[in-house]
Amino acid sequence: MVCQLRRDREKALRIQSILDAAKKVFTSKGYLKATMDEIALAAEVTKPTIYLYFKAKDDLFFTLMLPLVDDIRQQLLKVENNLLTGKIGNGTSLITAIFNAFYHAYEILPSTFRIMQLFQQQGLMGELRPEVRSALNDQGRTNFIICRKLLTRGMEMGYIKKVNVYEMADVIWGSLVGIIQLEDAKFYDRKTKRLTENTLRLAERLIAEAMTIKTEER
Repeated sequence: MVCQLRRDREKALRIQSILDAAKKVFTSKGYLKATMDEIALAAEVTKPTIYLYFKAKDDLFFTLMLPLVDDIRQQLLKVENNLLTGKIGNGTSLITAIFNAFYHAYEILPSTFRIMQLFQQQGLMGELRPEVRSALNDQGRTNFIICRKLLTRGMEMGYIKKVNVYEMADVIWGSLVGIIQLEDAKFYDRKTKRLTENTLRLAERLIAEAMTIKTEER
């Protein structure tokens, strides 16, 4: 029993070490140029050891993305609960809450978020095996379904103006991703968290002001 627990703990630590190494290599080299040899070297394990746990490079990428995608989903579900229970009572609060749900993932997993940004920017989904690409798309699609559901509910409750929810969800997500990417590119060698957050909050306020139906207009 004790031996099994120790083996399980060692396995978990080894897997985490490999994932940390993959994150480091993906960040420095990009997904396309990263190799399993480099990841093995960074993790201080042999390449066959990596293949004990991950079939290919895209499995590593998928496993790294899961916590990011899952955090966004959990945050959006909290927004949904707050909306349904009356804790969110106007359009400004709703747009802010959705914005925060996306931003939270960047706050807790900034490196993973940037890997995802670069991956999307370079249009690398085609580099993933079909089954991995499908699984990742399903995860992301679920989050956008929840986001669009929140926007639809906000419109039905008279909190926000009626627009195309597919486009509105893309505006919110695209604003967040674009601003983070822009600030990172402009100030890659300096700490930009405060500036990035201030810019994001401005975008959030502008979108909320444009979308919110004021009480007297309902």
